Amino acid sequence: MAYQFSFDQLHKYDAREGGITVKAVLQRGDRYAYTKARIDTGAQVCLFSREIGEDLGIDIESGLPRELKTINGISTAYGHEVTLQTLGLTFYTVARFAKDTNLPRNLLGRQGWLRLVRLAVVDYDEELYLSPYDEQT
Repeated sequence: MAYQFSFDQLHKYDAREGGITVKAVLQRGDRYAYTKARIDTGAQVCLFSREIGEDLGIDIESGLPRELKTINGISTAYGHEVTLQTLGLTFYTVARFAKDTNLPRNLLGRQGWLRLVRLAVVDYDEELYLSPYDEQT
């Protein structure tokens, strides 16, 4: 049986960046932070560096704490409401910011991003197909 989907957008990515990495813009009030983030279907949450949160004027530890299990052990991150723009889509969502500095990469995970989109990946062609989740297909 064949299945058919339709998507609003097609984005090419560069697999040489070591994963599916996309541009992201975070906004809090009148402050913006421009960065890159990896789409990570195994990540529970959207996780960004402490430095990005501080650039947005966020008091990191005032957010909702959550312990995250990582390959290096357990790490703490704090949730804050932000506006997140990626791949032409904008969401008001909760992003987590690392307690410690120098996070090696930012992640777009299930809670905060992946559950808000319909996504298909054709890795061989380095293509992402994307639509907002709540849009009719």
